[in-house]
Amino acid sequence: MTFSRRKFLQGASSTLGALAAAATLPKWLGSAEAATLSGYAGYRATVCVFLLGGNDGNNVIVPLTAGPNAQYLAARPNLGIDPGLLRPINPVGQAAGSYGLHPALEKLQALFEQERAAVLCNVGPLVLPMRKSDYTSETVARPDNLFSHADQQDAWASAIANPSTISLPLSLVGKATGWGGRTADKLAGLNPGEYPEVTSFGGKALFSAGAVRQPMMVSPSGTLAFRQLGDANFNALQNDALAQVVGFDNGVTLEASYGGVFITAQTFAAARTAARDAAWATLPQATRDAIDALFVPPAGSASWSLHTQLYQALRDLIAGAMPTVGGGLGVRRQEFSVGLGGFDTHVGQGPTQEDLLTQLDFSLNAFHQAMTLLKTESAFGASPPQATLFTMSDFGRTLLENSDKGSDHGWGNHAFVIGDRVQGRRLYGTFPNLDLSGGAVNNLDTVDSKGRWIPSLTVDQYGYSLASWLGLSTAAERDYAFPNIAGYVADAIARGFPASARAYKVGFLLPDA
Repeated sequence: MTFSRRKFLQGASSTLGALAAAATLPKWLGSAEAATLSGYAGYRATVCVFLLGGNDGNNVIVPLTAGPNAQYLAARPNLGIDPGLLRPINPVGQAAGSYGLHPALEKLQALFEQERAAVLCNVGPLVLPMRKSDYTSETVARPDNLFSHADQQDAWASAIANPSTISLPLSLVGKATGWGGRTADKLAGLNPGEYPEVTSFGGKALFSAGAVRQPMMVSPSGTLAFRQLGDANFNALQNDALAQVVGFDNGVTLEASYGGVFITAQTFAAARTAARDAAWATLPQATRDAIDALFVPPAGSASWSLHTQLYQALRDLIAGAMPTVGGGLGVRRQEFSVGLGGFDTHVGQGPTQEDLLTQLDFSLNAFHQAMTLLKTESAFGASPPQATLFTMSDFGRTLLENSDKGSDHGWGNHAFVIGDRVQGRRLYGTFPNLDLSGGAVNNLDTVDSKGRWIPSLTVDQYGYSLASWLGLSTAAERDYAFPNIAGYVADAIARGFPASARAYKVGFLLPDA
């Protein structure tokens, strides 16, 4: 078969569109303002685990005390989990065994009890703090298109719940950006060279997009290259055509963004591969074998993908954290994004969610245990790498089950944070009141009779807690990465909301010494 240059360019353009159209990303790397090392001179990373479809948090953590558990089971005669099957946890400041995790979360239960995991209760997108009366009277702005998958995924990924009305800084106007990417814009000065701060293996692409800095978009398998064939002429034509496509600029933001994604990939692919190989080889064989063993999934897991993404993120993390003398990149701060889909459980939720949570439990634990192994490796010097895993999802789901033994789109949800720097065995935020009796008219935590929770914490507070741990330190940096947060906190103070709503950050990360 013969290939013309025109046909190949057409095909390459189509491929670029299919791979990059998930988000409008900037075309060039540029320069960025510097944050600070925030009290830790070693390497730090955050890993965003996006649970696509809307994970049902109501079955992830369940109250075990008599009254709330009875309310839970009344709303879920089919979906409700027998108290004897739940995995009891003992949160600090709560009665022993007052809550239980889903039966599939065996490893997360252990991490929670070891104070390496915590739960953020009822967190979600908000423009301003909201009470039920604010919602029903519509006197406080609601997030745009509540209960919509696409819009609420974007709200979580961007920390902008009101894109239709928000007044953005001039540098962000007309650009689709996520809070991970905007954080990267401010972290860039902490890292040597121009290597991207964010590497995405999956999840929500918008999360990784900055206004200045470009993410590294990698396949879930870790591959960052076009497939090479046995025909050398074809490969040469492919590379030449790609160079022309990514170099083309017609002034259209979205089309230019395709080129930006692949310019980044081409520019850093060789450096990434070399650093991954060299840094991995620097570790003792016993450590490499132990890490590999952690990520070997159990039988019946052929369709799993999350553990592969997290393994590849770990390999990139090792390359980033390893000093250049060990063949690594020697960077200080990185962000990673991974994703797991299938959580839109309108029908037959029980077995579907159990399978997904089993995969989540295994994968998060494997990553955390691998990080524990790295703590003792001398190759990283006196300051071993640190990482914090955190989960996000489109929204929570209705407490009231539907007629198909599933649940429907909700609002506030529960999230996990995991890592050695997590102040664990704690519940942050406010767990919602599960009483739906009498149509829930007297329940101030739900907007309707189905148990859709008004968030007690906002995505902005959640995200800023992580971004400040990475190094964002000034009010200007904070307000650039999280444009709504200052107004949110000011309104919470003015209207007498609880202390948790009046704080910029949630205290789930240990302070630096």
